[in-house]
Amino acid sequence: MSRFIGILISTFTNVMSTLIMIYIVFSWVLDPYNKYRMMLERLVNTFLDPIRRFMPRTGMIDFSPLIFLLLLQFMETVATSIFR
Repeated sequence: MSRFIGILISTFTNVMSTLIMIYIVFSWVLDPYNKYRMMLERLVNTFLDPIRRFMPRTGMIDFSPLIFLLLLQFMETVATSIFR
């Protein structure tokens, strides 16, 4: 059972990391009103908004995806060490 939880957490972190990377690229190249970008933005912002509340404003650069990716990596490392 513990191995299943580790695999589940690892899969979640991999999927979320991929979605964040796609979100970053979409924010650079797609129109803000593109339906796929808007759908992905709604999904990703549910995880990024709590981070944005605690981070100071940095102008036009949003570091919340980077912080979220670091948190995901930390979560996967901890889960891997606990659920071996």
